[in-house]
Amino acid sequence: MGKIALWLAAGSNNVHPAGDPYAHHLFMRCLFHANHDSSIKLDVKTTNVNKTSQEFKETGLRRMPGICTADENGQMQTFETEDEILDFLEFLKPPRSDDEEAENATCDLFRQFARFVKDVEHKSTVLNTELLRVDKYLSERGTRFLLSDDVSHIDCLVITRLHSIRIAAKALKNYDIPPELTYLLNYLRAGYDTDIFRLSCPSDQEIILHWTELKDTPTLMAKERAKLVRDEPVYSFSI
Repeated sequence: MGKIALWLAAGSNNVHPAGDPYAHHLFMRCLFHANHDSSIKLDVKTTNVNKTSQEFKETGLRRMPGICTADENGQMQTFETEDEILDFLEFLKPPRSDDEEAENATCDLFRQFARFVKDVEHKSTVLNTELLRVDKYLSERGTRFLLSDDVSHIDCLVITRLHSIRIAAKALKNYDIPPELTYLLNYLRAGYDTDIFRLSCPSDQEIILHWTELKDTPTLMAKERAKLVRDEPVYSFSI
């Protein structure tokens, strides 16, 4: 495959990635493919979105996340829209397994979380229903991950979203995933145990900052935001 450079928006310290769950998904997904194809040389880079580096400007990318590739002949390609990036990743090894059933069980989860955190839904009832759907699917599947005992394409999406939900919902809505959803929580624990999740994961602080900067979501007092930026990064991988 050759070289793949994944460009991500830098977080509050201008070095580590910001807390966007989509960027986390792409980072984990690229690591997933690199683990399955030794010919992939992955390089993950960050830059300040308001003052991009000269190296980023020279790629020709106009937004982040974005991907630049170079084949064996040095031919460069760039991918920057979500459709372009995901279409490119679909051509990488390993091929995607049939995940229609898993997709149906998880497809509405993130939308309902966004409605909850933005107070479109004032109660957590609908979010809990979607989490229960995932828990039920996992209980019937009987595997560590959504398709098997190994991470697949769809896990890179769902685990990163679940983690963002867990961290942001606790910080902004004082919400905890119900402890009786044992299959879902064990699924998260299995994800936390993988190197590709841990290497790609933004800090709790960056996840919280990401959600508070979105339209219609709870905001932070200036002192609270400053403390998040100032504190040592925290990564909550224990449940």
